[in-house]
Amino acid sequence: MMDFFGIPAYILFPLGLFLAFYLYMTRNYGYWKNRGIPEVPPRFLVGSIGWNIKCHQGKQEQEWYNKYGKIFGIYEGPYPTLLIADPELIKAVFVKDFHYFSAQRNFRFGNRILDRGVFMQTGERWKQLRSMMSPSFTSGKLRLMDNSVDDCCQTFINNIIEESEGGKEVDINKYKFEISIERSSSAADFASSSALSFNLVPIRAFVQFKGNRVRRVSKVILMYVIIFAVLFPAVARLVRLAVFDPQSLDFFKLVIDDVINKRKLLKKDEIPRDFLQLLLEAIENQENKTEKFDLEDVVSQCVTFFVAGYFGPTLTLSYSVHELAVNPDIQEKLINEVDETIKKSGGLNYDSVSEMKYLNAFVQEVLRKYPPGVRLERRVVEDHELGDTGIVVEKGTIIGVPVYALNHDPKYFPDPDKLDPERFLSDKSNMLPFTNFSFGVGPRNCIGMRFALMEVKMALAKTLQHLRFKPGINTKKEPELLLARGFNRPKHVYLKIELRK
Repeated sequence: MMDFFGIPAYILFPLGLFLAFYLYMTRNYGYWKNRGIPEVPPRFLVGSIGWNIKCHQGKQEQEWYNKYGKIFGIYEGPYPTLLIADPELIKAVFVKDFHYFSAQRNFRFGNRILDRGVFMQTGERWKQLRSMMSPSFTSGKLRLMDNSVDDCCQTFINNIIEESEGGKEVDINKYKFEISIERSSSAADFASSSALSFNLVPIRAFVQFKGNRVRRVSKVILMYVIIFAVLFPAVARLVRLAVFDPQSLDFFKLVIDDVINKRKLLKKDEIPRDFLQLLLEAIENQENKTEKFDLEDVVSQCVTFFVAGYFGPTLTLSYSVHELAVNPDIQEKLINEVDETIKKSGGLNYDSVSEMKYLNAFVQEVLRKYPPGVRLERRVVEDHELGDTGIVVEKGTIIGVPVYALNHDPKYFPDPDKLDPERFLSDKSNMLPFTNFSFGVGPRNCIGMRFALMEVKMALAKTLQHLRFKPGINTKKEPELLLARGFNRPKHVYLKIELRK
């Protein structure tokens, strides 16, 4: 048939394709409404997110939470996702009924190394990887990192002093990314030297060689690549869409391979008992395990740990120093506690810093106000009723918790936009459980939580031993948030640095 009622086939055919695509992409719209659950109205292609992709995800979900309540549905592209903000339901999903909600989003980075990381695994493979990695984060292991952490902090302090000479105002956020990585400051060195016992020369070479390219890609392309992979995961896997530069990750793999080969030449008592070594030994003793692991799995966990161990602590440090600058009373309390701790213990180490109650409360409050991740997620592995709501969640559905919205709910945290460390100094029994999720909750919480907290607290304590942070001309009362999805990142953190006498 060449035409239909006078309409040429070359017009009918693309119209038919578009209609079929439209019906396919909107096939699930109304899914939550038909089940009696409030839903955020979806739009073609982008779902409930809308076309304003550069909005701040946390604030967007906060608006939804205030409008639709503690249970509501959204659409990510054509896929229905359920957001829950009721503490009892969160407990049921993340703890009580964890075996029904044990998987993560079916998202892949498009790289064979990152896609084998523990965060991407489910079932027995995840359990065995988690048990292999957990011994690396005990108190005893963290104590062994004192010297490395101290060296990293001192490098960080020296770089800050150099950068702020002449009273120059510094964008800490930009400075931390460029200096911390390329000039070997806290976050990069902690994640490499402390946990993996790498030689830092190749790590610095890696970030110097790839730093500019990674920054350029992350600002222009990375956010859109991630959004596409979330909205259209099947297409992303089909075309092997890569979120990170494969050459950079391959370079990292060569570095880790080199460390492994050098360890084979060491005597047994010379080999460090670190994260890498524990993984290598677990590989050697896996005869009775149902899942088998190889050296590429070891490399994957090391790379995953480096990436995850950099972004979270770096963001928390940026927000921390900003709050110190605009809240001088809080900064003075912390300085006094640092000085008293040094006088009492003779220095700053894992044990003495762990006993600093006000510092711990300050860091917890910063994480509450500025959670690095704005949403927690789990994927349903089989049909199951959500708590006692009568809502049956179908297999494959994503359940999300709007962390940023909960952390800024005045019902749980009065005056939520105010940074108040006293919240975490008073009787914690007054804080309702399952309302604060800085490191996740349940069996799949952040495996590196204790290490990350040690990073941040040691860096702050060592820095306040020598410096004060002051507001500058460009310092804002609240840091401007980057309009992006995923991480809760500041755009600029302008401050002045003052040497303590």
